[in-house]
Amino acid sequence: MIAESITENDMTRGIARPAVIIASLRSGGTFLAHCLSNHPHIFCDRGEPLHYRSVWLDCLDGITRVDLLQALLDQTGYHVSMCKLTYRQAFLDGVWEYLVRAQPAVIHLRRENYLRQAVSFLLNCKARAGHITLPQHTFRAVTMRERVSLAPRSIIRAIEELREQDEFAKTKLAEFSQLLELTYEDIAWSGHGEATGIPWDVSSRICDFLGVPQAMLHCHLRRVNPQPLPEIIENWGAVRAEIERTPYAVWLEEEEA
Repeated sequence: MIAESITENDMTRGIARPAVIIASLRSGGTFLAHCLSNHPHIFCDRGEPLHYRSVWLDCLDGITRVDLLQALLDQTGYHVSMCKLTYRQAFLDGVWEYLVRAQPAVIHLRRENYLRQAVSFLLNCKARAGHITLPQHTFRAVTMRERVSLAPRSIIRAIEELREQDEFAKTKLAEFSQLLELTYEDIAWSGHGEATGIPWDVSSRICDFLGVPQAMLHCHLRRVNPQPLPEIIENWGAVRAEIERTPYAVWLEEEEA
C-alpha cells in the first residue's frame, strides 16, 4: 500500500502521496483522471501541462517537464496528488528518470480490445487533421454523423503498434514496487452504452491501492462513438475480411454483438 511509505510527520504537514496514471493512447486515461479528481481526498491532473504543445512550457522560461511534474505531485491539502501521463510523456528522457527516483504509486491503464482502440486512434488522427468532426471529450453522448472509411492494413498496423507499446510499457513499469494494472474494460466497459462511472468493485480496488476512503468514482464525461464498429466504419466488410485472417479476429464477434 502506498500509505505505508508516508510518515506521520508528512501527513501532519499535509504532504500528499504521489501517484501517476500511465496510460496507453485511447484507453480511458482522461476518463479515469476525471473520476479520480472527483474524490475529495485526491488531486488528479490530466497531465495537460506536460503535453508536447503545452503553453506552460512555452510561457515559463527555464521550466522543464520534470519541474511541472514535480509541482503536480507536490500538491498539499490532499491525501494523494497525481496526474495522468501517456506513454509518450512518461518515457521521455528526464521524466522517466525522475519517476524512477520518486517511486510514485503507478496505475497502468491499457485496453484489452486492440481493434476498438486502433479504430479510436485512427478516428482521432482524422479528427485532429480536420478530416472529420469528432470531439475528444464530451458531456453528452456523441456518435458519428456519417460512417468513415478506414484502410484495413492501417487498422492492423495500429493494432500491432499498440500491442508493442503495451509490452514495452510492462517491461519498463517493472521498476515500480507499487503498481496497479487496469484496463479500459475494467473502468468503462458496459457494452456499447454510456459509461459515466467506474464500477464499485473497481472503484474500491483503486481507492484501496491509493490509501483513500472508498467512494464511487464517477464523472460527467460521456463516450465518443459508443456504437458498434460496423455502424462507424463504412467499409466494414473489407475490414472484417482482412481482420479475420489475423489473430485479432477474436474481437470481431464482440463488435458485432
